[in-house]
Amino acid sequence: MKLAVFSDTHGSTASMVSAVRRLRPDMVVHLGDCTRDTAVLSAEFPQIPLHSVSGNCDFASRESDMELFFAGPVKVFATHGHRYGVKLSLDSLLNSAHFAGARLVLYGHTHSARIDCWGEMTVVNPGAAGAGSRPSFALIEITDEGAIVPRLVELT
Repeated sequence: MKLAVFSDTHGSTASMVSAVRRLRPDMVVHLGDCTRDTAVLSAEFPQIPLHSVSGNCDFASRESDMELFFAGPVKVFATHGHRYGVKLSLDSLLNSAHFAGARLVLYGHTHSARIDCWGEMTVVNPGAAGAGSRPSFALIEITDEGAIVPRLVELT
C-alpha cells in the first residue's frame, strides 16, 4: 500500500495534484491547513480514499482535528499537531498515539519535514506542501506484513 501525505497546502494545490496524478497512491492523507484544498483531490481522484484532518487555519471546518484509521495492517494516528504543541515537543502527540495503539503517526503544522522512530511508532511530518522555499510531502509504503517505509519528497 502506498500513501501520499500532504500538509499545510494553504491554497496551493497544483503540485499536490500533480504528485497524486504521477504516483497514483492507494490512499491520500491531508493533515490540515486548508482542508478545503482536498476538494480538488476528491473531484479529480474519486477512486482514491482520502483522509483529512483540520488544522489551526481551518476555521469553522467540519473535519476533526485527529483521525485514526488503518492503512493495510497498520493503525494510523493523523493530526495537524497544533493541539499537541508539536512546535515545542512531540511528547503529547507520541503519548496520545501510543495509547491509541498507532504504529504510524502523521502530523504537520511545523512546516518542517522529518521522519522519526519512537519505539514501535514511525512518526512522519511531510513538511509544507504549499508554503516555504522547499515544499514537500511524504510517500509511505506499507507492506502486507506491516513494514513501514517512509520517504520525504520535494514538490516541484
